[in-house]
Amino acid sequence: MMLACRTGYSPSRLPGASSQLFPGYESLPPDEQRLADTLLAYALDHEALYSLADTLKPISTVRQMTFAVEDSTLRDGTAEVALNQAALDSVRRVQRVLTALSGGRLEFVLMPFQHLYERTKRHFEVVVCRKDLIDRKLRQYAPFFGQWGLTEGASPGILLILTEYEARNDRYRAYGYLFGYPKHTVDFFVQASQEEQKTGQFVKRDFFHNPTYASTKGYFTYTIPKGYQPTKVDSAIYRRASFTLAEYRQRRSQYKMGTGLQAVRLLREWEAVWSSAGKK
Repeated sequence: MMLACRTGYSPSRLPGASSQLFPGYESLPPDEQRLADTLLAYALDHEALYSLADTLKPISTVRQMTFAVEDSTLRDGTAEVALNQAALDSVRRVQRVLTALSGGRLEFVLMPFQHLYERTKRHFEVVVCRKDLIDRKLRQYAPFFGQWGLTEGASPGILLILTEYEARNDRYRAYGYLFGYPKHTVDFFVQASQEEQKTGQFVKRDFFHNPTYASTKGYFTYTIPKGYQPTKVDSAIYRRASFTLAEYRQRRSQYKMGTGLQAVRLLREWEAVWSSAGKK
């Protein structure tokens, strides 16, 4: 599979031209439009580039956030737990922005992590979901996802929450598939976890890094066995990511303003270029 030239890529890699990207953006007040651009700029500079501008990753982390929304000292089942109004208002603001950005093939989800931090703080993760790519994974791995009744068309929000709150190794496998990691590394990570549970010994590993604008390491990264030699699959992912990143670098400087990166306009106009070229 040739991935080093433009013709090697699927023309459907950007979200569909049938509906405008980020359909609710103009309805947001100016401060929330700025938040939307800030979130998308961070996304593009990191791993979410490969969900927003490529088909490598069905889901990607956009940003992690922490809100002091509950008190874990209260008894399980207590009715009034989240009384921090300022924190709840912050969550509402983020949720309004994510709702406005969602539409077409893209859905942005504010996902709470299962466990509290420092007894009163809840970690949240903003996740961008490519619904068309998620459907492919649900179809490809139907014998796995089918155990929860998850098939094509399932809500990304429900899929993420179910994954986050599942048992350890099912959680690892589901996230591995959804984050776009190749099957061999998902299998290794799950098997290593099972081995650690059995023996109590950490399984040594290496890491395969795909580049992002922010860093060449640490974002679109997955585990591999110690001493493993990358295969054609790994190399193809790397070359494709590098190609998309090079395109993004060329475009990014044109949308960098004093107030920050105009990420919504960048992605809309990038999409329009592909659409006008008849590559949808």
